[in-house]
Amino acid sequence: MPRTRSRTRLFRAGVLTAASAMLAGTALAGTAGAAPKPEAKDDVKVLDWLAVKQSDSRPEHARVGADWTIHSHLYTNRKGHPGKKVGDASAHCSVVDVTRKGYVSLCHRVLRTDKGGISLSDTIDHFGPLPHGGYSKVTGGTGKYREAEGQAEITMRHDIARYRIMLDD
Repeated sequence: MPRTRSRTRLFRAGVLTAASAMLAGTALAGTAGAAPKPEAKDDVKVLDWLAVKQSDSRPEHARVGADWTIHSHLYTNRKGHPGKKVGDASAHCSVVDVTRKGYVSLCHRVLRTDKGGISLSDTIDHFGPLPHGGYSKVTGGTGKYREAEGQAEITMRHDIARYRIMLDD
């Protein structure tokens, strides 16, 4: 019986992952442990923003299929502290796996500024103490970022998330 529950849980996680990938319109970036650390190149534009959480509907206990939304104010990163406000950030996340160590979430994020928006898609491990984070795929953009391609490094500590976005030119 435990083996059947495990297979069912894995099947549900696979279905949720496939459905979210179809909604995002792209393949997902690998988990933090599997992805090589991106390095900034000369032809890469780097954006360094901090998102300060304003609302979060995350459930108290993670279970496969649980989902939530987060809304934040978006600022420039001034030596690890919020600088000038540049816009807002939203995320819709779902739990795709739960283990003894924690859980894995699948998220679609949109970062909006007056100049345009950037869309991200990722899976993040929430294991152990903070900070949590990983790498996210840039799935598109609008306005100034309409042809955006690249990836972002996300680091989450309490109510602040750092987005270090490397856009390929």
